[in-house]
Amino acid sequence: MLLLLFETSTGRYALDSKQIIEIIPLLVPKKIPGAPDYVAGIINYRGDPVPVFDLCALAGGSPSNHYYSTRIVLVHYPLDTEQERMIGLIAERATDVVKCTENDIRSSGILLEKGSGSQASGSGNEEIVQLYDIPRMIPVDIVRGLF
Repeated sequence: MLLLLFETSTGRYALDSKQIIEIIPLLVPKKIPGAPDYVAGIINYRGDPVPVFDLCALAGGSPSNHYYSTRIVLVHYPLDTEQERMIGLIAERATDVVKCTENDIRSSGILLEKGSGSQASGSGNEEIVQLYDIPRMIPVDIVRGLF
C-alpha cells in the first residue's frame, strides 16, 4: 500500500494512493459565495469544475499556508454506492510517500463522533500518522450541494 503524507494544523495524515487521481500545484480557486469556510472554491480541471476543500480550515484551524509544498490533491469522493465525483483537497507539505502493508495500519482504539479518521499508522517510536477518511471528514451533503 502506498500512502501520501500531508499535514494540517492538527497533525500528520496519510491518503491511500488508490483514492488519488492526481496531485497538482496549488492554484487559487474561485470562491463560492455562501459556502462553508473550509470550501476554498472551485477550479477548472481539464474542462470540469472541481470543488476544492482546505484541509487545514476543515480541521478547525486557519486556511492552509501557501508553502512551496502545498498541493491540491485530486481524489475520488463516493457520493453513493454507484457514483463518485472528483474533489480537490488543499494539503500542506504533501510531498512524501510511504510504503506500508495492511499489517502496519492499526486501529487507534478510539471512537470519535467527529474526528480525524479511524485508523492510525506508525512503526516503532515514530509519530502517529492518521489515515484520512475522506467521506467521513467531508460531509456528503456539502459535496452534493456543490455539484
